[in-house]
Amino acid sequence: MIISRLSLQNFRNLREVSVSTHSQFNIFFGENGSGKTSLLEAIYFLSHGRSFRSNLLNRLITQDTAEFILFAETQDTDSHSIGMSRQIKGEARNRLDGKSVQSTVEIARLLPTLLFDPQSFDLLYAGSKGRRQMLDWGVFYQKPEYIHLWQAARKALKQRNAALRSGHSKEQLGLWAPILIEAAEQIDSYRNLYSEALIQTLQHILGEFLALHQIQISYYRGWPKDETLASCLERSLEQDRKHSLTHYGPHRADIKFKIKLQPAAEILSRGQQKTLICAIKLAQGLLFKQQTGKACIYLLDDIASELDHNHLQQIMQQLRSLGSQVFMSSIQEDVLSPYLQNEEFNSYKVSEGTIFLKPKAS
Repeated sequence: MIISRLSLQNFRNLREVSVSTHSQFNIFFGENGSGKTSLLEAIYFLSHGRSFRSNLLNRLITQDTAEFILFAETQDTDSHSIGMSRQIKGEARNRLDGKSVQSTVEIARLLPTLLFDPQSFDLLYAGSKGRRQMLDWGVFYQKPEYIHLWQAARKALKQRNAALRSGHSKEQLGLWAPILIEAAEQIDSYRNLYSEALIQTLQHILGEFLALHQIQISYYRGWPKDETLASCLERSLEQDRKHSLTHYGPHRADIKFKIKLQPAAEILSRGQQKTLICAIKLAQGLLFKQQTGKACIYLLDDIASELDHNHLQQIMQQLRSLGSQVFMSSIQEDVLSPYLQNEEFNSYKVSEGTIFLKPKAS
């Protein structure tokens, strides 16, 4: 899947932008605040139905306007048109091939994207949520039914936590446990299969990226492997009541990275951590291609400021081999263009919310 055209109206400081994009590499360059990251954010929003920068809708809509509109034309074996709009009052509209769709799930399946941004490099120590999202991204594209299991588990967990806060009886709490357990066991099965494949793919890439350390990678399902979730919920009931939250379940799942039984984040230098995280993202893209026969889209926001020359060159080589469409942002074009000397690519100058395609040198 590639994006052939991207249009935006009233998205952050981009009042009206429309660009034809290259099927391989695209560089957006300009000063800070010019809107180059907002272009990547718009693509991410079309893919995920949310921003990677803010959960506040009013920060995404251009000041003094009522809504933003995003539109993309995509090409694969079939062509599609994707549209989304969000109003300041909260109304959301999603369109696929000219027809309204209630959920963004169908759109997300058509537009798989993976993001490298400065916050991505906190993955090892910023809590387990980001690592769970990494697992869920992969399983979502593997198993069409996964989203429904995930939604069922989230709803059951939300209701159980509300019952805990309200001091409901054990019998009342028990109403939600079977629903949570059934969904959790299936979620765990899917996550476990995906994590095994991802770890195998990642170990191959790590041999090229980070050969100095033997990194042990393991999947934790959210409750002890030698216990059932039902027994964990029973055992932890008083603790759950005390803290008004559920301590065991798929919402506690994680992928753990260790070196000689110690957390990798405590052993690896900051540069090595970044290298490991890059390898994870590339492994996800490679596994996606192996499982679907298609390439996902990569968004690289200011990645040149995070990585040294050698690692940036390795990433570009991997992205070329994946055949992915890539969108990158940088303050200066010549920071990234040397890595694409033998490649076709488009460069766009972004200035004060306006975008210009830079002519190719003759």
